Amino acid sequence: MELEPQFNWSRYLDLADYEQTLPTTAVDQSEMDWVTQLRSKDMNFTRSEKGVLYGAVVTWQNPVDKSDRRSICFYVTKEKLITIGLSESIVTLVAPYSPAHPFAAFYTILALQLNTYFAGIDLFETELFSRQDELRGSINEDSLDSIFALRDTIENWSDLIVPFQELVMAGEESFLEEESYLEDFSLKLATKRVRRLLMLIEHYQKDIEVLLDLSTTVSNFRGNEIMKALTIFTAVATPTMALGAIWGMNFKIMPELEWKYGYALSLGLIFLSTSGIFYWMRWRGWLGALVRMPKNSRPKK
Repeated sequence: MELEPQFNWSRYLDLADYEQTLPTTAVDQSEMDWVTQLRSKDMNFTRSEKGVLYGAVVTWQNPVDKSDRRSICFYVTKEKLITIGLSESIVTLVAPYSPAHPFAAFYTILALQLNTYFAGIDLFETELFSRQDELRGSINEDSLDSIFALRDTIENWSDLIVPFQELVMAGEESFLEEESYLEDFSLKLATKRVRRLLMLIEHYQKDIEVLLDLSTTVSNFRGNEIMKALTIFTAVATPTMALGAIWGMNFKIMPELEWKYGYALSLGLIFLSTSGIFYWMRWRGWLGALVRMPKNSRPKK
């Protein structure tokens, strides 16, 4: 189905394509300001004026290299809609909604663009639950890197969605006098999808923070257990080191050197004193196994 709008909708592949039309087109000052900012900006920006909404919104961003991104540039008034960089697949999906004016068409585009993000959020959800099950039974030195990678990913999603929330609010601000616009289905749909995405992102951010706290807590416990083990080893080995140091001295008069059973007695004394300290610490409850995470895992969603 091809879209045949009842208003002026101009679509361009890129800024250079749009600029070719400028000499032959009557351009408002706000539109010239829009073009000027497009030439100097490569990120999200939104400008709201009375009856005019323009800017650019990033629709995809590489989590690793955030300079690698795709965006839609837009200029919306009551009479016309200009879009730059909009995918033709989105244009095709707009047709069944039959927008009656530029405002409706623009927010239908936003709602459809947001709809495509849910698939990405679902993939992230699957990865998050898989990582939770892995970490539940085995938290090691690589766990923090894994959790930080998840946090970077969800922060990237947040960076993408928040500008859409701003656009919803800016549209209401720009066309405040157009009461019918504020009740338009397209605006309501875009608003609900923004809220749903932000709710999911907030929930997963909390899950990741819980994982991070758990990993940090277990790491701290294991560090304490290591210090505990070293302390126990030092305490248990103290008789051996102390008696070895005494009998390793080079004084001329050392009666023990003349004892017939001195060697056996010294070994016995070392064994008894070491065993005594060990069992005393065990009786006090100072010995214990290292902290272990539970092995059970919950079903994946």
